[in-house]
Amino acid sequence: MFKIFLPFCLAIISFQCLRAQHEPMKEEKMPVIQKKDSSAVGVMELNRLRFTPFLAPSVSPEIGLMLVGGGLVSFKLDRHNKLVQPSSVPFSIGYSTNGSANINFRPSLFFKNDKNRVIGDIWMKDMPDNYWGVGYEAGKAPSQPDSTTSYRRNWWQVYLKHSHQFRRHLFGGLVFDYNQTIASSMSPSMLLDESVQKYGSYIRNWSIGLLLQYDSRDLTINAYDGVFVELSSNFYRAEAFSKPYFQTFMIDYRQYEQVRRPGRTLAWQIKTRMAHDDVPWSEMSQLGSPFDFRGYFMGRYRDKNLLLGVVEYRHMFMRQKPAKNGNMMSRFGMTSWLASGSVASSLSEMNHWLPNAGLGIRFEVQERMNARIDYGFGNDSSALYISFNEAF
Repeated sequence: MFKIFLPFCLAIISFQCLRAQHEPMKEEKMPVIQKKDSSAVGVMELNRLRFTPFLAPSVSPEIGLMLVGGGLVSFKLDRHNKLVQPSSVPFSIGYSTNGSANINFRPSLFFKNDKNRVIGDIWMKDMPDNYWGVGYEAGKAPSQPDSTTSYRRNWWQVYLKHSHQFRRHLFGGLVFDYNQTIASSMSPSMLLDESVQKYGSYIRNWSIGLLLQYDSRDLTINAYDGVFVELSSNFYRAEAFSKPYFQTFMIDYRQYEQVRRPGRTLAWQIKTRMAHDDVPWSEMSQLGSPFDFRGYFMGRYRDKNLLLGVVEYRHMFMRQKPAKNGNMMSRFGMTSWLASGSVASSLSEMNHWLPNAGLGIRFEVQERMNARIDYGFGNDSSALYISFNEAF
């Protein structure tokens, strides 16, 4: 499967780049962001910086009921080029009924003439967690977290991608990842786990990798149209400049098609993450996150290799009467998705596929920037997520 999938992605990047180079250059406009008749509720502006705060509950298998506060900060790093999309930094801070503390920043920065981008994730978590073991079969039982799988996890990560545009729609750059996991209060079954005994309860990783991207999306944070393909590879070390002890390779393919009018979008994603050599239990590929396989306990299904696919329909409702500027699109919308994914020690051994589906609500808080509420479910699992911008 991998021998077919990788050449397919490379062929798409090559074809799209050749097409982009031979297409006549047209004066690009900004249809992707339209000024509304009034500012979004709760938006504060200061020196061209816009801030939308929020406070809301969320529910997931990992954290139980959590009260989350945060906001969406947006600004322009290139004020002279209207074609450069706004930069944004969504962030959230939460505390839950089971004693989980969670802090997250997700910067998306677009610099002068969009020649350089920095996009990433910064996480800090201190929470009760569960570890079922490595492999699909390990994740099947028990059906719910309990004392046989429990432990306490203190985890943080700084994950950043810098990309430089060296040809129309084509980017190349570096990936930086620095993370740390400290496990305590481990259950007896976790203490006896082969991978935990080999790698221990304190794991720190440092890596720099390479990435290649093709990106023709009209807007990265909420695309109505376009294709995004990313190939990346990371080489992980226990300390800086030490010998790598495991590697990861990731392929992320996304496509967006407008259905009859702006605001109706059919989006789909195919993603795989492959890890090789001595992969610690904490760094295995894992199903379940707010950004793709929504509804599963993150880390319940883990192994060296992951493959998932998501198809999502996004619909922004129309106004009954036009706004003062003639715009007919309202601030409210909805989404629904179907997905399937699997983990295994190799892609050829993926024989068990997990179902996933869900529904979501959207509310535009800034131009083309949505607050989202997603409810996803799967086998013996469900979760409610509250965040900013689209999942992918």
